[in-house]
Amino acid sequence: MNKVDTNTDKEKRAKLLLLAAFIALAIFINKISQSQAQVLLWKVYLNAGIYFCIAFVGLLWAFNFQIKKKSLLFLLQSSLFIFSEAIFVELFFFQKFNRIYEFFILLILMLLVFVGNYVSFLMANVLNVDLFKKIPLVHVGRTSSYLISLFMMYFFTFSILVTGFQLYILIPLVVVVYSIIIYIHYLNIGLEEGEMLRKFLLTLFLCVFLFLGVFLSGDLHELISIVPVVGYYLAVGVVSKERISSEKKNTAYFFGSVIFFLAIVGLLINILS
Repeated sequence: MNKVDTNTDKEKRAKLLLLAAFIALAIFINKISQSQAQVLLWKVYLNAGIYFCIAFVGLLWAFNFQIKKKSLLFLLQSSLFIFSEAIFVELFFFQKFNRIYEFFILLILMLLVFVGNYVSFLMANVLNVDLFKKIPLVHVGRTSSYLISLFMMYFFTFSILVTGFQLYILIPLVVVVYSIIIYIHYLNIGLEEGEMLRKFLLTLFLCVFLFLGVFLSGDLHELISIVPVVGYYLAVGVVSKERISSEKKNTAYFFGSVIFFLAIVGLLINILS
């Protein structure tokens, strides 16, 4: 790597760091300055949309507008991650602060948000650079895409449940959101077009099935939201394999049994609640 490339990489990292810090600080200030006793839902989604736009345009600026058509996927995933975490923070701290310890909890959460933002932006940068020149870090970028999609699924599931949409809105919305998260990740890891649809539909079915099994199980949305995320985690581990060789069949059966067990438990809790 020559001196010009090194300087360019340092400049990009500085911009990404600044962008991640700016968004985290904006979310923090907006939350502690809340004047209403409870947040207004329309304002939560409006603010999240603003953060989405800031992240998308900010990444273009950080990349010096050196992108290709596929780069828009990476920018979209990072921006959706910002959107989901902004909604999550607002709805997790639904009421206005009345105690000092809540301020410190939010401060710690904002530090985690900053780290998540930066990791997300670095992922987009690595995957974007790989479009111009092949780099070993692309595998790290794809792993980061997996982790980010896990958090996105949790944040969105929690937020949708807390918002309290009617069933005719909630279920289609969950299907659409899960579809976007799964599809973008599978595109990022480079699945072949021929098997993309099959693996995408299988993963989507498992996640939605698990969600339907638990979403009426009570008001513990923090715990309920974990169930489809666990299903997604296990499903990606299975369906992202090109082929399941004979020595890996036991692992696949184990994952399938766990997913089936989670679905049955969820349905029973739903029926008995």
